[in-house]
Order: sequence, then structure tokens, then C-alpha cells
Amino acid sequence: MKKGVLAVVVASFLYGIMPIFTKRALLEGMTSGAVVFYRLFFAAIVSFIVLKVLGIDMTATKRQIAEMAVMGIIGFGATMALLTMAYSLIPTGLATMLHFTYPLFVTVVMTVLFKEKMTKAKLLACMCAVGGILLIADFSSLSVPGVVLAIASGTTYAAYVIANKKLTFGRLHGLVIVFYVSSFAAVFFGIKAVVTKEMMLPCSLLALVLLLIIAVFCTVTTLFLLTYGIKTLGASTASMLNMLEPVIGLVAGVIVYKEMIPVKGVIGCVLIVMTGIASAFDSANSDVKVKVHVNTSRLD
Repeated sequence: MKKGVLAVVVASFLYGIMPIFTKRALLEGMTSGAVVFYRLFFAAIVSFIVLKVLGIDMTATKRQIAEMAVMGIIGFGATMALLTMAYSLIPTGLATMLHFTYPLFVTVVMTVLFKEKMTKAKLLACMCAVGGILLIADFSSLSVPGVVLAIASGTTYAAYVIANKKLTFGRLHGLVIVFYVSSFAAVFFGIKAVVTKEMMLPCSLLALVLLLIIAVFCTVTTLFLLTYGIKTLGASTASMLNMLEPVIGLVAGVIVYKEMIPVKGVIGCVLIVMTGIASAFDSANSDVKVKVHVNTSRLD
């Protein structure tokens, strides 16, 4: 369990600092469509090379491939498309925070449809998550369509998190999932970039380096760690722990781009950190119960 918690926390950190590299790539002259495409394209190539070097079996059934194709588009394609549209209507910070309603959707679906137990720690995590988002997000420039699109991106990403836990492709090695999902998503975004005339070659050496960093550390590594975390902790706990990402993103923005955070934003950050702590506590408590059960069984 501890490894699962650490994996999700590290994934949240890497995801949280990704906007720094993405923003810099955009400032270099890259289009948003091209950045997304190259991120996924390079991620597919890097994960393929690592799989071959490590000799990991990439075999997947037709059903698993079909599932990953759908999740590659819905989990990444639709999510990024919805967020991009939301960015044009509301501030990016607000859109990102509203996107992070996805752990709530995961918890509700897992509780209602899959009968996953709603523990006190998870309930506390949900309350802290909602409170944190409301405090951090700036609703002064509220746009209903933008809010709807941002929250919709949370539902599509929630679908990926749940699918990773419940569908057959979730049994595959984490890097294998990263390869297939990134490949299908790259095709989707590649077509989209061509159609919208956003496709372009890396405009500078720095842009290329930034794209590689985003692909290797902020995509391949993070997806692998998050997948491991979901398998180890469960979809609800992993998604709640991942709520640390927007906080890390805000802190990174303050350090790198000197962005200011109001007092209510700081309080919101504290609440979201509490979300992660509550999730970690729930995971540790579950682990203790399992060990007690095992030890008791041995005495029978």
C-alpha cells in the first residue's frame, strides 16, 4: 500500500509541474494541438523502446486492445479536447480545478455501481476536495458553458480511472497500457491537429527538448505510476490522492512564474492536501485490516 501511495504522489508531482513545460513550449511558438500530439507520440515511442529493452510481453487480446482504443480516446482525447475548449471560455486555473472534480465522480460511481465501501476517510476526502476546489477556483469570471466543459472533462477522465480498475486491459503491465493508450490517443490528436491546421514541426531545439520532457517524465512515467497506484490502492483512493496535483501546479506557478495565490487559495490548497492525507490514511487503515485478517486466518 505504501508503494501505491508513493507512486500516486510522485505522479501527482510530475503532472503538477507539466504546465510549466507546456506553457514554455507554447511560448516558443508551438500550437496547443501540436503540443498534445507530440506529447502522446513521443510517449508511445519511448514506452515502446522501454518495453523492448526490458523484454516485457506486449501481447494483448482483441478485447483489451479495443478497450484501450476507446479509453485512449475517451480518457485522453475527449478529456484534452474538452479542457481545451473550456480554456477558451474560462481561466485555465478555474478549468483545471473543475476538471479535478473527477475523483468525486470516481468515488460516487465506485460506491453506487460497484458497491465499494464509502469509508469515513473517503467521505472526508470528498468534502475536503469540494471545499478546496471552491476556494481555489476564481468564480468571478464564471461562464456556464466553460464550467460544463471543464466538469465534463472530469467525467471522461473518471471513466479512464474506473476502466483501468474494472476492465480487462487493467490486468496488463503498466507500461504496456501506456504504450497502447498513448498510441491510440496520438492518432486521435494527430488527425485533429491536421484537420484544425495546428500540426507543425518543433519550432526550435528547446521546444523539442520540452516536448521530450513532457512525454518521458510527465506522460510515460506518470501514467505508469498512476496505473500502478490504481491497481494497488483502488480507483477511489488513487484518484483522491491525485488531488495533490493542482496544488503542486499552483505552487510551481508561484515559484516559476511568480503567480500570486490569495489567502482563500492557500486555504483551498490545505484542504486538498488534507484530501491526500485522508486517502492515504484510508489506504493504510485498509492495509492493517488485511494484515489482521491474514494473521487471524493463520491462527484458525
